[in-house]
Amino acid sequence: MYTIDLTGKTGLVMGVANQRSLAWAIAQPLAEAGAKLAYSYQGERLRPTLEELTEGQDVLLH
Repeated sequence: MYTIDLTGKTGLVMGVANQRSLAWAIAQPLAEAGAKLAYSYQGERLRPTLEELTEGQDVLLH
């Protein structure tokens, strides 16, 4: 696995619908590498799922 330090970097993740989303699989290693992530989601019904997935992380939801 590659080691990268993304501390101080901000990324935008779009398309997270649930824990099986490709976007979620991409976002996890970015967060582990220290990136602050902003998530964009479609429709208010997806917000609670995304809040649950990102619990404990410093994220922006929009």
